[in-house]
Amino acid sequence: MKVLFVFATMVLANASLVIADTCANLSDVNSLYRLVVEKKAGDIQIKRLQQEVGVVADGKWGRISEAAYSALLDRCGSYSYPGEVVQIDNAKVIDFFAEKTVFEKIAVTECVNRRVPVYGKVQASSDTGTVLGGAIAGGVIGKIVTDSDGGAAVGALIGGAIANESQQNNTVTKVVGYENTTDCKNRYVNMPVKTEKDYAYSMIEFEVDGKPYTLEFKKR
Repeated sequence: MKVLFVFATMVLANASLVIADTCANLSDVNSLYRLVVEKKAGDIQIKRLQQEVGVVADGKWGRISEAAYSALLDRCGSYSYPGEVVQIDNAKVIDFFAEKTVFEKIAVTECVNRRVPVYGKVQASSDTGTVLGGAIAGGVIGKIVTDSDGGAAVGALIGGAIANESQQNNTVTKVVGYENTTDCKNRYVNMPVKTEKDYAYSMIEFEVDGKPYTLEFKKR
C-alpha cells in the first residue's frame, strides 16, 4: 500500500512539473497560436505548437489541435505558481499566482482563389434542316411564279441563302473561358494578445509545539 502511495505521489508530482513547464512557456505558445490563426505559421511552427499542446505533430492544425490548445489554457489558468517567500518570525508566507491569457476579437482576412466562368455571345451552330427547308420553300415559290424548272432552281437558291443568312444572325450565350479571381472576407476570432499574472492565494507554514502546520488564505 505504501509503495502504491509513493508511486501515485511521484506520478502527480511529474504531472505538475509538466504542467508547470508548459504553462511557463504560455506566452510563446500564444505567439505561435497567433501565427496559426493569421495563416502565417510554417510547417515547423505548427508542429512545435502541436507538441506544446500535446497532440500529434503532423503540421496540420484542425479541430483536435484547437481543442488541445483550449484545454491547455484551462489547465494553465488553474495552475498557480509560487512567488516570493516572506519569513515572519518562525513562519513563512508564500504567495501564489495564476497566469491568465487575455483575448481580444480581431479581424483575420481569409482569401479563397476561384475559377470563374466568363460568358459571351457566340454564333449559333447552323441548322441544316432550316437551310433545306428554306431551299424547298423557295423552289416551290419560284416554280409557281415562273411556271418553269429554271425558276424553281433560282427560287431554291434564293430561299436557301435567305434561311442561311437568318441563322447567321442568331447568337447564343455560352462559356467562352475562365478567369482566376480571389475572394477575401474578414473573420473575427478570439486572439490571445497578452498574458497576465494574477494573485491567486497565499500559504503560511509555521510550527506550534514542534508540530508543522500549513494554512491557505487570501489577502484582501
